[in-house]
Amino acid sequence: MAEFECTVCGRCCMGMGRYVKVTGVMGPDKYAAIHGISNETFYPVVLKAFRGDFDIDKKKVEQGWCPFLMDADDEGKYYCAVHDTIPDFCRKYKCVSMRFYRSETIAGSLRGRTTLVSDDGALKSLWDNSVMTFPVEDYAAWKENLKKVLSDNGYTVEDYD
Repeated sequence: MAEFECTVCGRCCMGMGRYVKVTGVMGPDKYAAIHGISNETFYPVVLKAFRGDFDIDKKKVEQGWCPFLMDADDEGKYYCAVHDTIPDFCRKYKCVSMRFYRSETIAGSLRGRTTLVSDDGALKSLWDNSVMTFPVEDYAAWKENLKKVLSDNGYTVEDYD
């Protein structure tokens, strides 16, 4: 099993604004907050790298963003302003359970139990015509069949579960 590596796309955090609530200000760059899904209270501290740019009052919470998600940098990456002090829910979260590669390039990913996210036409065709023909009731067997079909067709599979 491979270790999950975040691609810093920000998508998971763009929907966390309804769950992550700032409940108080503890001092400069220090807050009290609660994560509504796990009911964790945590005390985030803004990382030094973001202190000049972070303004809790100007965050995009009304758009659903986590209040600690920074706007994209010049490379289009989204960073957490309080990454060192995030709650366990965020630390353990994986947005995908598998990634599929072709020639070391991400060709797609598995979201949820059976949802393929991909722009790769060949991968989509394999998924529809082979992978999704296997019974899903035995999920472990389904995943093994998925890995075999994709590897037999030139894809590398990273499984994070």
